[in-house]
This record gives sequence, structure tokens and C-alpha cells, in this order.
Amino acid sequence: MSIQASDYVVLDVETNGLSSLRDDLLSISIYQPDTQRLYNRFLPLDLNRDVYTTHINGITKKDLKKATHLSQDEVDALIEEFGLLNRTILTYGSIDEKFIKNYFKRKGLCGYEKLHFFNFKRNIISSRFSGGNITKDNLCRLYGIYSVQELHTGANDCLLEWELFKKMDNNRLLVTHDKVFEFNNEYIVPASYLSTYPNFKYHTQNLPHFKCSSKVVKKFEVVNRKIKKFPTNFNGMTIEHLINTMLDAERIDSSAFLVQNKSKLKYIGKLPSPYDEIYMHFNSDGTVSAVENKDRELAEELNKFVLLLKAEIVPLVDYIKKSIFKGKHILSQELVVHRDKNVLALCDLSSDAAVLEIKAYGVIDFDKMGDQLFYESNGRDCYIMQIEWSMKKKKMTFVISKIKFEIDNSLPLNSLESRIENFKNRIANKQVDVIEYVNSYSKVTLKCHVCGNTFSKSYYAMLKHSECPHCNPSTTPKVERNPKSPKISAEEQQLNRSLKYFDKLSVNSAGKVSVLAYNGAKEKLVAHCNKCGHEWSIRADHLLARAYCPVCRKTK
Repeated sequence: MSIQASDYVVLDVETNGLSSLRDDLLSISIYQPDTQRLYNRFLPLDLNRDVYTTHINGITKKDLKKATHLSQDEVDALIEEFGLLNRTILTYGSIDEKFIKNYFKRKGLCGYEKLHFFNFKRNIISSRFSGGNITKDNLCRLYGIYSVQELHTGANDCLLEWELFKKMDNNRLLVTHDKVFEFNNEYIVPASYLSTYPNFKYHTQNLPHFKCSSKVVKKFEVVNRKIKKFPTNFNGMTIEHLINTMLDAERIDSSAFLVQNKSKLKYIGKLPSPYDEIYMHFNSDGTVSAVENKDRELAEELNKFVLLLKAEIVPLVDYIKKSIFKGKHILSQELVVHRDKNVLALCDLSSDAAVLEIKAYGVIDFDKMGDQLFYESNGRDCYIMQIEWSMKKKKMTFVISKIKFEIDNSLPLNSLESRIENFKNRIANKQVDVIEYVNSYSKVTLKCHVCGNTFSKSYYAMLKHSECPHCNPSTTPKVERNPKSPKISAEEQQLNRSLKYFDKLSVNSAGKVSVLAYNGAKEKLVAHCNKCGHEWSIRADHLLARAYCPVCRKTK
């Protein structure tokens, strides 16, 4: 995809903290890439008594001594000089637009509502475990952009962001653990990504919508004072492997297909990772062996746990074999490929009539996990087994639930057809046809019913000024004192809120805490510690205020 420099400007702000309501906007930088015009402006302290972020941006209280606030005349001049009404304003992350919006509101300035921001970090598809590492500086280094500086000045950040945006070339990036790939639509997406990668669904099309319900069919309790919960996902892996061996499940090797599928992605590079990877070899008797000598002690502890559990879960395994799989041949890691939907799924356990997904944690949002279960079941009876832990009582409860799906056959909200229709409904001029539409950050091409002329503008510019320039040559966008914002769909609003929440949580927790999904500030969600693997239920706004793992905090 070709990027036209004249379609964009880059904006970067330096701030005195992370709260756009409580912390000052210290500087605004704007860069016009086609003319290389650069604007940099300090702003005085207003909300804070001192500068607290000098170590990040190099700005001192002395730098702001003679600074003044923006006037409306200066705002109008900036909009005119940089062509801000006809260009997409690029930012990396949501914090820049948030601070601009609240600064304008605080100072009674007009014009923000007419500006069209695009946070191109949204083009990065990542899991909840890698968000804190996907910084602008790290990506610049991957792409060979070498002007990264220790201090983040607004002017230099604008230049970096433009170079990074050009390198990405409006392509989506997929980050798996610490590896970065350029996304390709030919890539068959793992169903698990649709739930564990919070923004993945918004980069896919024509996926079916369905509701997921569950009913508990069986519970098994294991009480033993030697029960131990290990960090990360070792409990889940060892338990699943042990059950596989006790069921004598046939493991299916789909590695060749998965490698071939992964090769459709263009490898960009590797991010620095805060995690030390530990590798274990799974033995045929249900035990594990350390690949490296440094992990032998952990392997011994895992095997003690395995041998303890093996004697306790015989009734559970017997139930799975007889009641779920009806004595039929059981497969482990069966690969199910839905080529029409471009989705694949790996089944923990399966037969020709049923599938069983195993999760080592107790709090499961079935709606969020529904994609994985739906695609791996492929029309078969679907079950999930979750493990509820009570370390005080030294108890594990295995809960088996049957899952049912209710499919919504209406047009998927994120399909290209629905987005084009939504765009048609939002533009002011109905005497045009949509000729070319890709997404909200690419140019839209329209055709006039009256004269037959075709013309192109940015998505946001077209929302307000879709008149044909041939029929209406005098039509030019102007700054309005009391503008009204274009209506945004509920789905877009929720996406924006979710992405902003993920960004803020990543910053507040230094990348140590993540969540699967966000439904609202006062709604409960499941938080996940990226260090120890602990998960807990907490209200979304409370998590931002206490963005730390309670288990890790206690053990310090």
C-alpha cells in the first residue's frame, strides 16, 4: 500500500503524567512530512506545581517559565497552516489525543472536534502478554530506524513515528510472544487468538456471531496437603499431559501444517522479552524432564505433583473416557481447519463425536472463550474442564461443563459489507456511490450521481465533506466554533474504550498485568499476572488504581 505524505501529519505530546485530567500537557509537536515543517510548543504548568517527568522527556520547570497557553487564534492558524482538517493526524498510542482533547476542553478552545486522529498502534495485533513490550522505540529498532533517543522529545518522536508508520506501510503487525510478523490475510488464524488477542476480531471479517452458554455436568474434588500451584501455566500443561497419558490419547502431529501456515507471515524481528523461557520434555508416563540443567529442580517438583495427582484423578479420567467420549478412540491436539472462515483450532482432547477443552484456572468467561470452543467443536458435543483452586484448603475442584452455541445469522458487525453500509449511512451527501473503501484510516473513493466524477479523500474528511468537488468547487472545510462530532457506532465506541483501557493498564502496571476483555469501568473483569500467572476478579476501574498482582505483592 502506497503512503502519500500529503495525507498525514504527525502529532506527539509530552506530558507530566498519565492522567489527561490531573496531569499537565507540557508540549505539543506537529510534523508535516511532505514539507518537513516542524512545530514545537511548550505549555505552562497549570494542574501541577512541578515537572515530574524530566527523566523521560528532558523538560524542566525552567523550560516552561516563559511558556503561554494556546489561544484560539493560534489554534486556528495551526489548523490552517498544517492542513489539519484535510489530513489524518497520526499518533502512536491513545494518550496524545486524550491530552489534546482535555486541554482544549479545559481552555475553551474550538477545533478539536474537526480533527481526525488515527492511533496507528491499533494496527498491531498482540496478546495480553506482550502489550507492555510493544513500544515505539523497540519497533523502530526492529525496522532499523536508528534515531531513537534516551530522552523522548516531542520533535524527535514525531520523526520516529513517521518513519515507523512508513515502514509499517499501513500493514498490520502480529506479535506472538516476543516475535513480530507482518500480517497476511492468507494466514489461517488460530481460534485462540480471537479471544487472547483483544483486538484481533476487529482485524478480521465475516466471522459468525454467537452466544455461548454452559451447564455443569460433573465435579470432582481432590484434597491433599501436598497440592502445589506452580507459576505461569505449568499446572495446566502437566495436568493436561497426565490426563492424556492416562486416557492413552493419540497425539496428532500437525507441526508441518502449522509451520507452513506461519510461513505466510513476514518475519520482522524479535522484541526484548522480560520472561525467561523454561522448556520441559513430556514423558510417556505423564512426568516431565528438564531440557536444561538449571530447570531440573522445577522438573522434580512438577513430577512430585504429577505422581500425587495421578492416584487421585482415576475416577475423573474414567468419567471422561466413558461419559464424554463413550469409550471411543481419543485424539490429542487434533487440528480443525475452517478454510471458509480462515480459522484453525487445536483440540485438547477429541473424538468423532465430542471435544474437551482443559483449562487450569477457575474463572472462565465463556463468551470470550467461545471462539476457541466453537471452532474446535466443529459441530460436535463440546465440553470444558476448568480447575478451581483453594490453596488454603489444599483443594482442587475439577468442574466439567457442557457448552451450547446459539448462532446469530445476521450480518457480522465487522464485515466489510456492514462497515461500508455504516459509512454510507454516516456521510452527509446521499448523491454519491462508494467506489473504494478499505478502512477508516485509508482514503475513500466516491462517485457523484450528478456528473459522474470520482474523487478521493480521507475517511474522516469525507464524513463531513462528501460533496463532489466538480459540482461544488467552492466547498472547503472551515473551522467551526460550535462543531458537532460525527456519530460513532456503539461497536466503535466500545473498541475505542477497550483499546484505551488496555493501553492505560499496560502503562500503570509496567506491562505486568493484563486482561482478556473490557466491558466498562464499573464492570468486573479477569486480571492476569504476566509474571506468576495468577488470575483474579476485580472491577476495571479498581484494577487501574491497583495495577499489581496481589500474590506477587504478598511474596515480596
